[in-house]
Amino acid sequence: MTNWLLVYEQKRGFVMVLQNQMVLQNRKTLQNQMALQQNNLSLFQQDKTREWDKTRIPLDALKGIAILGIVLYHAFPNYVPGGFLGVPLFFVLSGYLMFTSTLQKWRNGSFHICAYYQNRIQKIMFPCFVMVMCVCAYMTIRNSPQMIGIRQQVASIFLGYNNWWQIAQNASYFEKHTASSPFTHLWYLSVEMQFYLIWPLLFWGYCKLSIRNAKRNKQRRGITCWLFGVLALLSVYKMLHKYIPGEDPSRVYYGTDTMAFNIFLGILLGVMRQKYSFCRVTFSTFWRRICVVLSTCTILILFHFVYGTDSLLYQGGMFVISVWYMLLINFIENHKKAVTNSFCANCLAVVGKYSFYLYLWHYPILVLL
Repeated sequence: MTNWLLVYEQKRGFVMVLQNQMVLQNRKTLQNQMALQQNNLSLFQQDKTREWDKTRIPLDALKGIAILGIVLYHAFPNYVPGGFLGVPLFFVLSGYLMFTSTLQKWRNGSFHICAYYQNRIQKIMFPCFVMVMCVCAYMTIRNSPQMIGIRQQVASIFLGYNNWWQIAQNASYFEKHTASSPFTHLWYLSVEMQFYLIWPLLFWGYCKLSIRNAKRNKQRRGITCWLFGVLALLSVYKMLHKYIPGEDPSRVYYGTDTMAFNIFLGILLGVMRQKYSFCRVTFSTFWRRICVVLSTCTILILFHFVYGTDSLLYQGGMFVISVWYMLLINFIENHKKAVTNSFCANCLAVVGKYSFYLYLWHYPILVLL
């Protein structure tokens, strides 16, 4: 009896060992399958990222047009006097992209204010810091006269109020560039930084009015459009009120209050594309080509014939141009595939991809060299 029990216990132990080994094997197989699925998912996400990068080509092409206009204006102001109108195009694009990217992250549950500000600092402040330090080192070695008062100017750059500092210094954007500071162009970044600072609050207001109350969404969707539309019109009114014909227009060109309508128009476009289907209307190939030709001619005319001191520009002209920019962005967004297949658009997109760095560095190089 004892021998039989001993044999039984041994067999039972052997069976349990086999069962444990099978369980371990199953676990390893399951882990391998999960790892394989994760690898496949990561490859799929990489493919989607590449596909998403392709969808950025149309807007990157617009950035390329804007930065080329700005660089040519600073390099050849007599031949491309209207190239500075690339700045309002940048503002409208910035407002549109700021809204669409934030909305996408909010819907995915990945929007966090701290991460948002950290991302802005990494993308803007670090490259700007490198450029400013390199330029200051060069001016110190060359004993450049532009080093006078450089501390206050650098402080205004990194604290985000350089545009107001230049207004207080009565600095003119439209004087000869050889006599200006190598950091004159950074007023644009200050306006952007000020908007980045208040954007989470504005987006929270948008969510309150439009998204969270689905039952009354049809009634409230018009309110959000009116909200950003009214803010844009208030900024236009401020420009009309502040501009004095015959005087240097740098105050209204530098001011956050007088240039904010460009960003609000970009945000308004993003809101309207979410709410109204007529914003997504597409055209046939014939009319699409007509629109492309007319848009190209319009940009060339603006860059060649408009001057920064024209009174009409600050009496409603810039607002009309920015509204046209808004319509142009909407047209391009509705015809992404056609624009992506264009060789010229791809070439411009390469320039637009690095437009921020080109904007940072081109002006100091033109002024100091």
